[in-house]
Amino acid sequence: MPAALRSSLCQLFIACCLGIAACGGGGEDEGNDGTGSLTISIFGLPSGTSAAITVLGPGEFRQTVTQPSTLSNLVAGSYTVVAADVLTGSALLKPQPPSQTVGVAAGARAVVTVAYGPPDA
Repeated sequence: MPAALRSSLCQLFIACCLGIAACGGGGEDEGNDGTGSLTISIFGLPSGTSAAITVLGPGEFRQTVTQPSTLSNLVAGSYTVVAADVLTGSALLKPQPPSQTVGVAAGARAVVTVAYGPPDA
């Protein structure tokens, strides 16, 4: 990948992360019944390509996510977001980070971001 393209992608990723962080919580998908929500942002995949993400949480919670999503009515607790490599044509795209843990609080929205890109040379 040319250095200029890699730099542009990094700048875009940082700008998106800052934008998401600035949005904060307060959405209408946050429960008043002791539940919260988890928004999963996905960047770096070609249009029409599905991500390979699994969300694991309390009470044997397990859900597969292939597109940017918000999971609502989640029991408050710790959730692990695990992203797998994606093969597109002949290109292998790796997630960063491949795994992350986030706390979902009652009445709040947690946010995680997975950025796909080529493996480091």
